[in-house]
Amino acid sequence: MLLPLTIVAFLSSQIIARDHDYCYADDDNPYLYMATKTAYQFVHGGKTRYQTIPNCNPVQIWMLARHGTRYPKKSTITKLHTLPKLRDQIIYNHEIRGFGNLCDKDLKNLQSWNSIQNLTEDMAQYLTVQGEEDLKLLARRLQTNFPELLQPSAANITSTNYKFRSTDSQRTKASLTSFMHGLFGSSNAVTPEHTPANDTLLKAYKVCDSYQETLNDPSVFEESSKFGNGIEIENLLHNVSRRLGFRYNITTTSVGLMYDMCRYEKAWNVTKVSPWCAVFTVDELQILEYQEDLYYYYYTGPSREINARVGCPPLQDMFQHFQKLEGSEYSHQPKGIFYFTHSGSLQTTMTALGIAKDKVPLTASNYKEMSKRLWRTSEIGSFATNIVAVFYKCTTSDSPNKVMFYVAEKPLLFQGCDVGLCDWEYLKNKLGKEAFECSLDFCWDGSGATSLINGSLGILLFPALTLLFLGR
Repeated sequence: MLLPLTIVAFLSSQIIARDHDYCYADDDNPYLYMATKTAYQFVHGGKTRYQTIPNCNPVQIWMLARHGTRYPKKSTITKLHTLPKLRDQIIYNHEIRGFGNLCDKDLKNLQSWNSIQNLTEDMAQYLTVQGEEDLKLLARRLQTNFPELLQPSAANITSTNYKFRSTDSQRTKASLTSFMHGLFGSSNAVTPEHTPANDTLLKAYKVCDSYQETLNDPSVFEESSKFGNGIEIENLLHNVSRRLGFRYNITTTSVGLMYDMCRYEKAWNVTKVSPWCAVFTVDELQILEYQEDLYYYYYTGPSREINARVGCPPLQDMFQHFQKLEGSEYSHQPKGIFYFTHSGSLQTTMTALGIAKDKVPLTASNYKEMSKRLWRTSEIGSFATNIVAVFYKCTTSDSPNKVMFYVAEKPLLFQGCDVGLCDWEYLKNKLGKEAFECSLDFCWDGSGATSLINGSLGILLFPALTLLFLGR
């Protein structure tokens, strides 16, 4: 029986291991979609995706953006500093024990990895240099595509013409000033609006008591928890452990830290290889991506009614600004309104709009079936992801006012709109009542968050406007 068992063990090892001639360091087309830690560089539509609208002129641009690439939170930085010890064990497994399947180049990159030395706790959640660059380049692309609005004379760069506001955090404030610098060549060209302590516009999901109460219910994160304990993650732990030379399964915490280091380093420096990404196959990166998508699908996505309700304040702001442009007297209105916030606010706003709403809910049991899902945080929740809405004045007498939406600089194609270009009257009919009457009174009136916890899957604040797909 000994020989057959040896053969079985040998065959099993071949199934577990990647090809020995594969090196992540030599991969010219690596997988770059890392859920909410994805670099904006890899997902934005770029300057070629903006639409030129015949017989129309843009008169106002409204933007809600997530901050650019940041450093991890303090507790994560502390944990990441344990990786050198794990790295040393991986090297030992390969070089001394003869176990593991990393190629020599990937192993050498891991051995020489020392960037953790430069990551200190006082940098926690601060905007990175790449994060600053993300926003500067975004501003310049918008400026190139909308020169009528964003290439003003020096005399017209005023707080009347351009409104800026961020939440009260370093990463959003620094994103604001970086974006402003990209537009106007100065980070203090315009004085930003004051950020209130109770920021119901840009952090409604954080200040809404009823919303926060729902997060105490375990059912909110039940699906992501089930997936984390399911067969996909179980196989991932086994395969990663053997690939790194361990004869036992390493912990989910260790795998999570390696994944975080991989995706953070790639977001911090988009032109370099993170040796920690060599730990995972493409399939495994997609599994980890789905686990995070599941988390946000229930936390801020279309699975719960309350997510849409806390996402309506930015829409109300947008509609109120656009309403003032309806007539012929609009020259005194701002040309640009720019808000800088966090993934939670951006995603709840998308949920309120019906963006990335799948016909089938994401669950722990339908990972393979949802490979073509719309709710993919790599594309709708990366660093610096944004919603841009542009209001146009057109020469057509029957429909002079139109609006075009973009997500991450890609046009949104809405049902009832012409290749993404929406008639303003149509938008008001479908969204106006809910947008203009948006209220967060339920957050503090004690009416009971319990009824909002398990709202029907897919219930949106604005069900009449259905997103068909996101232009790629």
